[in-house]
Amino acid sequence: MSCSKSSSSRTIRRIYVEEEAFGYAITSKVLEKYSDCDVVKIKNYKDVFNRTRQNFILQKKFPQLILAVKKDSFIYEGSAMCQSFGHKSYYYATLMVNCIFDCQYCFLQGMYNSSYIVCFVNVEDFAKEFARMESGSMVAISYETDFIAHHSIVPCMEYIYDYIKEAGWVTFEIRTKSANSLVLSKFKPVDNLILAYTLTPQKIIDSYETFTPNLDARIKAVNHALDMGFKVRVCFDPVFADEDYEDFFYYVFERIDGTRLYDIGYGFFRMPKEQFAKVFRTTKSVVFAKDYVEEDGVITYSEAMIHEASKRHLDIIGKHVDKEKIYIL
Repeated sequence: MSCSKSSSSRTIRRIYVEEEAFGYAITSKVLEKYSDCDVVKIKNYKDVFNRTRQNFILQKKFPQLILAVKKDSFIYEGSAMCQSFGHKSYYYATLMVNCIFDCQYCFLQGMYNSSYIVCFVNVEDFAKEFARMESGSMVAISYETDFIAHHSIVPCMEYIYDYIKEAGWVTFEIRTKSANSLVLSKFKPVDNLILAYTLTPQKIIDSYETFTPNLDARIKAVNHALDMGFKVRVCFDPVFADEDYEDFFYYVFERIDGTRLYDIGYGFFRMPKEQFAKVFRTTKSVVFAKDYVEEDGVITYSEAMIHEASKRHLDIIGKHVDKEKIYIL
């Protein structure tokens, strides 16, 4: 990813900056690094991000960056559709919104009008909220983005990492599909941080996960993180019940020692009915034309399909990872 005036559609050519955001360290670093970009000063990021008649899918091909100051709601209570991994309470923080990857099943396209990447530069205000959290909580800090994938664009991890260490009574999760292992060389493992890598069959990656690294690259990244001493979670989520996964699970655990993993997250495709309907009206992806049902306002697979598929899958996973470490949703 570059800010240069190249002909590639995947280069960021424009950075929108809120007036209040100019005094922050992240803003200065980004603008210095990408000094050849067009910079547009704005009063409020919502003037750009929340405009109507935007094309989420088209904007994925021509990504832009917005640097903003978040005024409130730094921490949100986690959705019932997300895994708490046994923690007393589960929250998520939106230091960044949207992702440079383009997964066709992503719930963000059902939430936002724009796929432009938003970075909230007032990291210190998020840290104040972390410091107030009760012991035993878990915070997903890359819930609506991928920190590691974006590190070369906006290095948020450099600014939030010390605050993670200081809030040692809170567990933080950074979830990623990235294979960028060089990022980790800048950081030492800390006990309250879990790196969560999403692994999917190569067929799913090729069909639905545009711009993401291939499976072998992600497996290599998992092993690198383990070798560095990080706590590593592997997430098989979302699983598509009508796809073949058995060979994939064998392939993964032939290359990753399951006994070294911190835990496993496993869950089937699911999306709130309202978000699903919004995406269904605009997308051409076949991922939204599968044999789903509605259960309590959530679009997912039927209970029978989930039961049949999960039995096959968990029989394999359970041979490599202690069942107590497998969290199912």
